[in-house]
Amino acid sequence: MNSYLGLVSEYAKVHKKKNRLTVICIAISVMLVTAIFGMADMSIKAQINEEIRQHGNWHTIISNISDDTASSIDSRSDINVSGFLGVADTTTYQGKELLVQSSSEELAKQMNLVVSVGHYPESEQEALLDSQGLEQFGLSIGDTIEVDFSDGKTRQYKVTGTYGDFSSLQSTDAHGLLLSTAGMRALPTELYQEYDYIQFKSGVNINRALSEIKAEYGLSDKQVSTNVMLLGLMGQSNDSTMLEVYLTAAILFILVTMTGTFMIASSFNMSILERTQFFGLLRCLGATKKQIKRYIRLEGFQYCLKGIPIGLLTGCGILWIAIFFLNKLNSEYLPEMPMFQISWIGMVSGIIMGFLVVMLASKSPAKKAAKVSPQAAVTGNINETNNLKINRASNTRMLHVDTAMGVLHAFSNKKSMVLIAGSFAISIVLFLCFTILITFMNHALNPLKPYAPDLSIEGTQDTILLDRSLKQEINALPHIENIFGRMFYTDIPANDKQDTNTATLVSYDEPQFAWAEDSLISGSIENVKNGNGVLVDYGYSQEFNWQIGDTITLNINGKPHEVQVAGIVSDVPLDSANGEWIILCSENTFTALTGIDSYKIIDIQVKQDISDQVRSLITPEMKLLDFQQHNSEVRTGYFSMAVFVYGFLMVIALVALINIINTVNASVSSRIGNYGMMRAVGMSGKQLKKMVTAEAAAYAISGSLTGGILGLILHRFFFGMLITSNWGELWQPPLAVLIVTILAAILTTFIAVVSPTKKIEKMSIVNVVNAG
Repeated sequence: MNSYLGLVSEYAKVHKKKNRLTVICIAISVMLVTAIFGMADMSIKAQINEEIRQHGNWHTIISNISDDTASSIDSRSDINVSGFLGVADTTTYQGKELLVQSSSEELAKQMNLVVSVGHYPESEQEALLDSQGLEQFGLSIGDTIEVDFSDGKTRQYKVTGTYGDFSSLQSTDAHGLLLSTAGMRALPTELYQEYDYIQFKSGVNINRALSEIKAEYGLSDKQVSTNVMLLGLMGQSNDSTMLEVYLTAAILFILVTMTGTFMIASSFNMSILERTQFFGLLRCLGATKKQIKRYIRLEGFQYCLKGIPIGLLTGCGILWIAIFFLNKLNSEYLPEMPMFQISWIGMVSGIIMGFLVVMLASKSPAKKAAKVSPQAAVTGNINETNNLKINRASNTRMLHVDTAMGVLHAFSNKKSMVLIAGSFAISIVLFLCFTILITFMNHALNPLKPYAPDLSIEGTQDTILLDRSLKQEINALPHIENIFGRMFYTDIPANDKQDTNTATLVSYDEPQFAWAEDSLISGSIENVKNGNGVLVDYGYSQEFNWQIGDTITLNINGKPHEVQVAGIVSDVPLDSANGEWIILCSENTFTALTGIDSYKIIDIQVKQDISDQVRSLITPEMKLLDFQQHNSEVRTGYFSMAVFVYGFLMVIALVALINIINTVNASVSSRIGNYGMMRAVGMSGKQLKKMVTAEAAAYAISGSLTGGILGLILHRFFFGMLITSNWGELWQPPLAVLIVTILAAILTTFIAVVSPTKKIEKMSIVNVVNAG
C-alpha cells in the first residue's frame, strides 16, 4: 500500500457486508432510473410506431401554396419526404360514397397506402381502388371505372391496382379511388384541393424549421398545421396540451431522480456516520481534513464502480421482464414493444444519476468526518460530539420503555430522519402522482365501450327502416356474439313539470338493457323492460331535477302521451346534438307510442369477420358500416398507452417496495453496535425487536404522512393541469389509492424488520457489539 488511499480497498475487503448495503442502495437507485427511463423510451417508440401505422408518417401540412413555393420548400435540406396530397369533391358510385384523392407513390407509402396487387397509377387515366371496393363493385384490375364528378361530367379511369382497406372507409361504408398527381391536376381546379405534406429528417428541430418556413414564404398560421400527436410523442409539439404533458413528465422524472437520491444519500450518510470514530483515528495518525474528504470521495467512487453496473444490468432485466409481460398480456391488440433492446437513454440516465448523487451525497458526511478531532476519537465520545444531542429522556409515560427508546432513536439524528423518512415519502409521492396518468389515459383515449358494434346496418336515407326479420336472419349466422337494434323517433315536442323541449325516443332490446343495468344509478331496469316507464340520463336528472316517478309528456303525432321516469343511468351512448332529451324505452313501449315496429339501425358484435355474409342479406337501400378495423385500432391505441402507464406503475411499485425494505435493513445494520450494547446491559431479544420495530414505524409513519400530504398536493396540481383544464372534470382526492399505498408502505416496513431483528437475536452479544 503506497498511499493512505489504499486503505479504501483494504477496508472494503474486511467490511464487505457493511459496504454491501451501500452498493445495493446505489444499484437499486440506478436500476430505478434505468428501468423507468428505459420504459418511457421503449413505450414512446412503440406509440410512435403505432401512430405512424394508423395515421401516416408526416409532420406538417401546408395549404394554399403554389407549385413554385412548394418546390422551394420541399428542396430544403432538412426535409426527408414531401409531396402534394389532393382531395376532390366526394362523389358516389353504385350508391356508395367514393372518395377521390391523389398522391405521389413515395408520399402514399408514408401514409401507409401500399399497393397490394397491381402497380401504382402513372398516367392521368389510371387509378387505384381499395380492395373492398373492387370486390363490392364487381371490378377487376384492368377494368375501367366511370366516375361522376360534381361538374356533371363522367370520367373514366383504368384500375391498375388495389390497396388495403382503411378503417375510416370501412366504418362509413365508403370507398377510395386514388389517382396520380397528374390525374388529379387534369381535373378543373374548382373540383379539388391540394395540400403539401412534409416529413422532416430525424433530429431536425421541427418547430424552428416551421418558423423559418413561415417567415421566408410569408405563410399564415392557418396555412400550416402539424401532426400534434406524432410531434407530441417526439417531444416537438408546441400544442398547449402537449406542453402541459411535457411539464408533468419533467416533474415526474425529477421525482424519480429524487427517489434515487434519497436512497443513496440515506445509505451513504449512515455508512459514514457509523465510522466517524475510524476517521477520527486516521486524524490521530496525521491525516488532514482534506485527506479525509478525499478518502470518502474515493470510497464513493469505488461504490459507484460496483453498484452502477449491477444497477444497469438489473434495470435492463426489469425493463425486459416488464416488456415481455406486457407484450404477452394482450397480444391481439397490444402494439408489441421491442424486446431485448438497450435503451441508451435509460442507461446514460442511470450512470449520470449514480455518479452525480454519490458524489453529492459524500460531500456532507465527508465534511462531518473531517471535523472529528483526534481527542474525541481516542476518548470514544464521537456520538456525543458529532452525532446526537439528546436533551430529554424517552417518553415512558405513554409508551413502554423499549418502544419509547425506538422512537427517540429515530428522531435523535435529524439528518438521518429526513433522509430515511424522505425515502419513504418520495416513494409514496411518486406512485400517487403516476396514477394520474391512468385518469389522463381514460380521458385522452376512450376505451372501447362494451356496446361498441363491429358491424352496423342502416338505410342509405333517413327514411329507410329495417324490418325485424333482418335481425332474425343475421342472428342465425355463425359467429354472432351480440345483435341489437334500435328504433328512433325524433323531434318530439315534450315537456316535464317545469320545462319544454324536444325529445328523441329510442328503443332498447335485451342486450342494451343488460349494459344499461351496469350504469343504473337509481330506479329499475325491469320496470322499463316491462313497459312501466322509461330511462333517462343522469345529466338530465341533475339539470331538470328529475326523480324516479316524475312524468314527461311526449306529443307524438298530435297526441299527448305521458311516460314515467322509472330509471336513471349514468351514461346514454347517444349524442344529443341540439340539447334534446334522449329517452329510452322498451320496444313494445316504443311501438305502442309511435306505431313504428321497424329498426333505424341494427348493430352486430361478432367473434370473427362475417361482413361478407351480412352484406349478402342487405339490399342496395342499406349500407353496412364495418367498425372491426376501427375497433382494433382503438383497442391498440388504448393498450399502447396502458403499457406506458401500467408499466411505469409496475416498475415504481416494485422499486418502492425494494427501497423500503433496503432502507429499513440499512438503518438497522448501521446501528447494530448500539443494539449490541443494549443487549449487553440487559435488554432482551423481544424488547430489542420492539425497539427496532418502533424505530422503523417512526420512519414509516413520518414518511407516509409527509408523502401523503405532498402526494395529494401534487396530485391536485397535475389533475388540474392535465384533466380539469382539458375535460372540465373536478379533482377528487384519490383516498382509496392513498390508503392502499400508505398501508402497503407500512406493511412492507414491518415485514422488512423481521429479518434483521432475527439476525440480531441469533448473534452473541460479543459479536453484536463488535459488529459496530
